[in-house]
Amino acid sequence: MKRNSHRETHPSNNRKLPNFIREGLEAHRRATEKVKAKALKELGKPRRDRTILSAIKSKQVLRFKYNGKEQIVEPQTYGISIAGREVLRARQVGGESGSGQLRMAKLFDLEKISHLRKAGTAFAAALPAHNPNDSAMVEVFATLPKSKR
Repeated sequence: MKRNSHRETHPSNNRKLPNFIREGLEAHRRATEKVKAKALKELGKPRRDRTILSAIKSKQVLRFKYNGKEQIVEPQTYGISIAGREVLRARQVGGESGSGQLRMAKLFDLEKISHLRKAGTAFAAALPAHNPNDSAMVEVFATLPKSKR
Protein backbone atom coordinates (compact mmCIF):
# COMPACT_ATOMS: atom_id res chain seq x y z
CA MET A 1 0.00 0.00 0.00
CA LYS A 2 1.46 3.35 -1.06
CA ARG A 3 1.39 6.04 1.62
CA ASN A 4 1.16 9.79 1.27
CA SER A 5 4.35 10.94 3.02
CA HIS A 6 3.23 14.60 2.97
CA ARG A 7 0.09 13.79 4.92
CA GLU A 8 2.02 11.71 7.45
CA THR A 9 4.56 14.45 8.22
CA HIS A 10 2.14 17.39 8.23
CA PRO A 11 2.05 18.97 11.73
CA SER A 12 -1.70 18.45 12.11
CA ASN A 13 -1.13 14.72 11.69
CA ASN A 14 1.82 14.43 14.11
CA ARG A 15 -0.41 12.70 16.64
CA LYS A 16 -0.68 9.77 14.21
CA LEU A 17 3.09 9.34 13.97
CA PRO A 18 5.08 6.96 16.17
CA ASN A 19 6.79 8.63 19.14
CA PHE A 20 10.31 8.22 17.74
CA ILE A 21 9.33 10.11 14.56
CA ARG A 22 7.61 12.90 16.52
CA GLU A 23 10.71 13.19 18.74
CA GLY A 24 12.95 13.29 15.67
CA LEU A 25 10.86 16.03 14.07
CA GLU A 26 10.99 18.05 17.29
CA ALA A 27 14.78 17.60 17.54
CA HIS A 28 15.10 18.77 13.93
CA ARG A 29 12.96 21.85 14.69
CA ARG A 30 15.11 22.72 17.74
CA ALA A 31 18.35 22.26 15.77
CA THR A 32 17.03 24.44 12.95
CA GLU A 33 16.17 27.18 15.46
CA LYS A 34 19.73 27.04 16.87
CA VAL A 35 21.24 27.33 13.39
CA LYS A 36 18.93 30.24 12.60
CA ALA A 37 19.84 32.07 15.82
CA LYS A 38 23.56 31.59 15.19
CA ALA A 39 23.30 32.71 11.56
CA LEU A 40 21.35 35.84 12.48
CA LYS A 41 23.81 36.67 15.28
CA GLU A 42 26.79 36.36 12.91
CA LEU A 43 25.12 38.42 10.20
CA GLY A 44 24.02 41.31 12.38
CA LYS A 45 21.30 43.48 10.91
CA PRO A 46 20.58 42.34 7.33
CA ARG A 47 20.26 45.07 4.74
CA ARG A 48 17.04 43.70 3.13
CA ASP A 49 17.67 45.06 -0.32
CA ARG A 50 14.60 46.96 -1.54
CA THR A 51 15.31 46.26 -5.21
CA ILE A 52 15.21 42.51 -4.59
CA LEU A 53 12.14 42.70 -2.35
CA SER A 54 10.29 44.76 -4.96
CA ALA A 55 11.40 42.52 -7.85
CA ILE A 56 10.08 39.39 -6.12
CA LYS A 57 6.80 41.06 -5.20
CA SER A 58 6.21 42.28 -8.78
CA LYS A 59 7.91 39.33 -10.60
CA GLN A 60 10.52 41.57 -12.24
CA VAL A 61 13.68 40.25 -13.88
CA LEU A 62 16.94 41.43 -12.25
CA ARG A 63 20.35 42.20 -13.76
CA PHE A 64 23.59 42.31 -11.80
CA LYS A 65 27.27 41.46 -11.85
CA TYR A 66 28.21 38.36 -9.86
CA ASN A 67 31.92 37.87 -9.36
CA GLY A 68 32.33 40.32 -12.26
CA LYS A 69 30.06 38.39 -14.67
CA GLU A 70 26.75 39.74 -15.98
CA GLN A 71 23.71 37.79 -14.72
CA ILE A 72 20.07 38.07 -15.76
CA VAL A 73 17.75 36.29 -13.33
CA GLU A 74 14.17 35.68 -12.26
CA PRO A 75 14.28 36.07 -8.45
CA GLN A 76 12.49 33.33 -6.51
CA THR A 77 13.42 33.67 -2.81
CA TYR A 78 15.51 36.12 -0.76
CA GLY A 79 16.72 35.58 2.78
CA ILE A 80 19.47 34.43 5.15
CA SER A 81 21.37 31.23 4.37
CA ILE A 82 22.23 28.58 6.94
CA ALA A 83 25.76 30.04 6.79
CA GLY A 84 24.42 33.41 7.95
CA ARG A 85 24.75 35.19 4.60
CA GLU A 86 22.15 37.22 2.70
CA VAL A 87 21.31 35.18 -0.40
CA LEU A 88 19.06 35.27 -3.42
CA ARG A 89 17.65 32.10 -4.99
CA ALA A 90 17.06 32.94 -8.64
CA ARG A 91 16.61 31.29 -12.01
CA GLN A 92 19.34 32.43 -14.38
CA VAL A 93 17.85 33.25 -17.78
CA GLY A 94 20.76 35.07 -19.39
CA GLY A 95 24.19 36.55 -19.01
CA GLU A 96 27.40 34.69 -18.26
CA SER A 97 27.51 31.50 -16.25
CA GLY A 98 30.53 30.42 -14.24
CA SER A 99 29.00 26.97 -13.75
CA GLY A 100 27.99 26.62 -17.39
CA GLN A 101 24.38 26.03 -16.38
CA LEU A 102 21.75 28.53 -17.44
CA ARG A 103 18.00 28.49 -16.82
CA MET A 104 18.12 26.85 -13.40
CA ALA A 105 17.70 28.19 -9.88
CA LYS A 106 20.96 29.13 -8.21
CA LEU A 107 21.88 30.59 -4.85
CA PHE A 108 23.62 33.98 -5.13
CA ASP A 109 25.53 35.51 -2.18
CA LEU A 110 24.64 39.23 -1.95
CA GLU A 111 28.22 40.08 -0.95
CA LYS A 112 29.30 39.05 -4.47
CA ILE A 113 26.56 41.04 -6.26
CA SER A 114 27.21 44.50 -7.68
CA HIS A 115 25.40 46.81 -10.10
CA LEU A 116 22.01 45.36 -9.08
CA ARG A 117 19.03 46.73 -11.01
CA LYS A 118 15.68 45.71 -12.45
CA ALA A 119 15.90 44.67 -16.10
CA GLY A 120 12.57 46.24 -17.03
CA THR A 121 10.80 42.99 -17.92
CA ALA A 122 8.49 40.73 -15.96
CA PHE A 123 8.16 36.95 -15.73
CA ALA A 124 5.02 34.89 -15.27
CA ALA A 125 5.56 32.66 -12.25
CA ALA A 126 7.91 30.73 -10.02
CA LEU A 127 9.71 27.67 -11.29
CA PRO A 128 7.62 24.48 -11.09
CA ALA A 129 10.07 23.07 -8.51
CA HIS A 130 10.10 26.30 -6.45
CA ASN A 131 9.86 25.77 -2.70
CA PRO A 132 8.85 28.90 -0.75
CA ASN A 133 10.37 27.24 2.35
CA ASP A 134 13.86 27.05 0.84
CA SER A 135 15.92 24.58 2.90
CA ALA A 136 19.11 26.59 2.24
CA MET A 137 17.64 29.53 4.19
CA VAL A 138 17.00 29.96 7.89
CA GLU A 139 14.96 33.11 7.33
CA VAL A 140 13.05 34.19 4.23
CA PHE A 141 12.45 37.91 3.60
CA ALA A 142 10.50 37.47 0.36
CA THR A 143 9.47 34.57 -1.84
CA LEU A 144 7.20 33.81 -4.76
CA PRO A 145 4.17 31.63 -4.13
CA LYS A 146 4.46 27.99 -5.17
CA SER A 147 3.90 27.54 -8.88
CA LYS A 148 0.51 26.15 -9.93
CA ARG A 149 2.01 24.46 -13.01
